[in-house]
Amino acid sequence: MQEEYTGTLLKDGHISIPKEIIAKLKIDRGSRLRVIVKVEKGISKKKILSYAGLLSDLTAEEQRRFDESIERRSLFGQRKVEI
Repeated sequence: MQEEYTGTLLKDGHISIPKEIIAKLKIDRGSRLRVIVKVEKGISKKKILSYAGLLSDLTAEEQRRFDESIERRSLFGQRKVEI
């Protein structure tokens, strides 16, 4: 069995596993686990500000279309589709 989740590296060097995952996978102390680590880097403040600059020049119509696009994309993330 496998499950994907986001955890954190603790100060003592251990990786946190949420209780729900432990219960779902029936993990006990001493269980043998295979771990694949992928570091998620945050977006830099400089990059965020450069995007904000791009959006500041939009017309009212372009802003409306942009907002609608973002709203539609968020529905896909929730597995909902509106046509």
